[in-house]
Amino acid sequence: MKTRLNRLAILFVLGLSLIGAPAWAARVYIDINQPFAKKIPVAVPDFLPLGGGTGGPPDITQALPKRLGDNLDMTGMFIALDKRTFLESNARAGLSGAAQVDFKEWLAVGTELLVKGGFTLAGEDLVLELRLYDCLDRRMLLGKRYTGHRRDGRKMINRFTNEILFLLTGEQGIFGTQLVFVAGTGYNKSIMRAEFGGEEATGVAGGGGPHTMPTISAGGQVAWVHRNGTSWELISGGQVISAGPLHLSPAFTPGGALLAAISGKYDTNIFMFPGPGAKPVPVTTGYGINISPTVSPDGGRMAFVSDRGGSPQIYTSSTGGGPASRLTTMSGSAMDPDWSPRGDRIVFSLSDSEICTIAPDGSDPQQLTSGQGRNSRPSWSPDGRMIAFSSSRNGRNQIFVMTANGERQQPLMPDYGGDQQLPYWSKGKADAAGKNGG
Repeated sequence: MKTRLNRLAILFVLGLSLIGAPAWAARVYIDINQPFAKKIPVAVPDFLPLGGGTGGPPDITQALPKRLGDNLDMTGMFIALDKRTFLESNARAGLSGAAQVDFKEWLAVGTELLVKGGFTLAGEDLVLELRLYDCLDRRMLLGKRYTGHRRDGRKMINRFTNEILFLLTGEQGIFGTQLVFVAGTGYNKSIMRAEFGGEEATGVAGGGGPHTMPTISAGGQVAWVHRNGTSWELISGGQVISAGPLHLSPAFTPGGALLAAISGKYDTNIFMFPGPGAKPVPVTTGYGINISPTVSPDGGRMAFVSDRGGSPQIYTSSTGGGPASRLTTMSGSAMDPDWSPRGDRIVFSLSDSEICTIAPDGSDPQQLTSGQGRNSRPSWSPDGRMIAFSSSRNGRNQIFVMTANGERQQPLMPDYGGDQQLPYWSKGKADAAGKNGG
């Protein structure tokens, strides 16, 4: 294989099920520890019917390859090439293997990786065959066949995206993982659930007063706060865990325990909630405001917001309570912390305007957004390589995503109407989508 800039010369054996090719010893193409490395140009032309011809329904022939290109581009590791630049003379080349692919045509437009897709549609039953080619090495790297309902085409694309990422980086992809967020404003706030890599969102809770501050466990359980008349309810898994005074900022520990803040007459403190009817256990004590807990991946440390020093800042302590150390010293209010699943960074919002990260020891603060509306409630992706957050830069609150270094800032669901706020990204793995035929 030819040596490439930004590709590691590390060999490892993957037990990949390739269509028409055996498992092979492959290199890791992308060094995930080099966030500013050169992006790999990838081409994804329209999908074609496997039985012959070039026609087909646009939701399969055009929308699915666009979704795949958008997925790869969103990771910050690839550049999806504009299909209007493609010079391919034989559109069907590559549907069944590398033999007919004219790699010179693809290299001429700057393509390094090529995805060819073919499909069979019988009624609403979809078979999708996808192949990934390395144009520099002139070989197929990956081939997969998926079967399912036509409506599952997008899920198949998410699955294949994850396969590509695992092959090229050695780490599992995150497409298909779950996010929760608040839709609506004022008294009409609802909790919604969305899939990373999808435009759709489904309702979790709504009506009867505002539902807000959602969080979701690695196992998929959703917790949130609901105002029911003059009472506030902490709801988890559809059950009221606690009710009464103001409840704030629920968060799950890596082990699935639930934390949240309760406001008293002179203070707001963080409690551990064992379950419905059980007495909450205090984690912080004292006067002032203590809210927004987030727990380190090993479960041993907690970051939270406190105004004990004057203005709201982020502090860290043991999850069992005890002394706390101030983490942030920036001018302005530091809010909404979320501890990276990698354990190396904590993301937060500064004065409800900018998104920043900092190391858990207080070193290396970095600002990721700058003067683009109001940006708040950041949340790490399950692999710690991306961040979701709410932004008003387009005239309304929308969920945006970006890479961990602030690149590729873009709306997650640009076609989803209404107000989108307070996103939280589950730290669980992606669900399998579609049947994989190998």
